[in-house]
Amino acid sequence: MNGRGMKTAKRKRLSYLSASIFLFLAFVLFALSVRSDIFRNFDYLTMVASQKYTTPIVDYPFSFLSIIASSEVTFLIVSLIFLYLLFRKKHLFLGIFLYILIYPLELLGKLLIYHPKPPLFLFKYVLNFHLPSSFIVQTNYSFPSGHMARTAFLAVVLLAIININKSAVLKITAVLTVTYFMFHSRIYLGEHWFSDVVGGLLLGSAAGFLSLVFW
Repeated sequence: MNGRGMKTAKRKRLSYLSASIFLFLAFVLFALSVRSDIFRNFDYLTMVASQKYTTPIVDYPFSFLSIIASSEVTFLIVSLIFLYLLFRKKHLFLGIFLYILIYPLELLGKLLIYHPKPPLFLFKYVLNFHLPSSFIVQTNYSFPSGHMARTAFLAVVLLAIININKSAVLKITAVLTVTYFMFHSRIYLGEHWFSDVVGGLLLGSAAGFLSLVFW
């Protein structure tokens, strides 16, 4: 790599690190706001509105998204991306495994931040199937959304990998569309409040940009 290339790489790493720090600080501040319980009414109203104005035809595909963003499937996707970059692009991207940082922070939030889960009468998950990770950690609180955090992490990484050109527009649109539907599905299914999903989005994005520092 020549001098100009090294400078460009350093600038990229610095921008990724800055984005990660900014998003993590935003997550911490948002978590403190959630802990103060200022979003209770807004959370309830957004969930009721989501379930009222979203057609029930999405019950099954949205429930399927819960499986897609599980810990087991996320690990598989991360491993496939790692292997693809290693064997097809000849690039060793160990930073992608920093996604595991999401888990201790998610657990801390669900143990320390008072934010009761949505009531069962709002729960709309319809698949009679749960992966083991659903039973490993059970807490009474719901902030932040681990499903959204893992999805945001993958979205940031995939968007960085995709080359920005005309042929990439469809790929970028697909990544952003899946991210949006994951956001919407957490609320519609009654699995997480709006504030939980925003917290997951910030946490996962921060972890994603941190992983790119080691790109």
